[in-house]
Amino acid sequence: MRRWIGSISESVEHDPTRTFTLTELRDQDELFLHRAALFFTPSGEIPPEHVGSGPLDVTLPITTPDWTDFFIIRAYAMPQLWVDLLQRATAKIRWTYFHPAFVRFTRYDVDSIRTDHLATGTKALLDALKVRTHGRSDGRLLHYFGAIWDDGPGQVEVEWRQEVVRHPADARIRIEVTAPDARRETIRSAESLTGCDPRGGEQLLSGGSERIGHVQAELGAAADPPA
Repeated sequence: MRRWIGSISESVEHDPTRTFTLTELRDQDELFLHRAALFFTPSGEIPPEHVGSGPLDVTLPITTPDWTDFFIIRAYAMPQLWVDLLQRATAKIRWTYFHPAFVRFTRYDVDSIRTDHLATGTKALLDALKVRTHGRSDGRLLHYFGAIWDDGPGQVEVEWRQEVVRHPADARIRIEVTAPDARRETIRSAESLTGCDPRGGEQLLSGGSERIGHVQAELGAAADPPA
């Protein structure tokens, strides 16, 4: 059973903005179970064994919201929710960032949604991927999952894709993060293997350009999970 008394989780009940040192975190048993206490702790203080690296490719068990869902169900708009889901999916507290970065969101649901709603619905998830944010009124930094440095111009290229599934229980969101050069190499490799441009067959909105095109989510991949 998780020990709470005397843990870093107990300490943030009294001081929610507390920052912990590497030494303190090394002394904490089962640190991963206390990850919610670490939003004010920089990644440099997280023990290295709890920091992932390399290309990120994870699928979360809920999908990003449509427009109305985003504003009515406020949990969807909280980056902390998506940070927790990313941590659970990777078993890591933080990730080594890409800068610049390429991010692809593939949204699976029983129907597709408007592309502007698609981009809006992933805003909190994109924020959750950042190293940190300056969004608090008191100026304190919040430290997120950290797979990308930032989401500003020149920092990240984003693609949004959609796949339709048969049942609401199969709704989910896939997140891929890598370096932009790695993404271009993947496209070139697919072209050489198939003799055609792989970007055809599903809805895409490219970040920053407001251009609607067509891409293939995965060569030969099914939209529904394996039985």
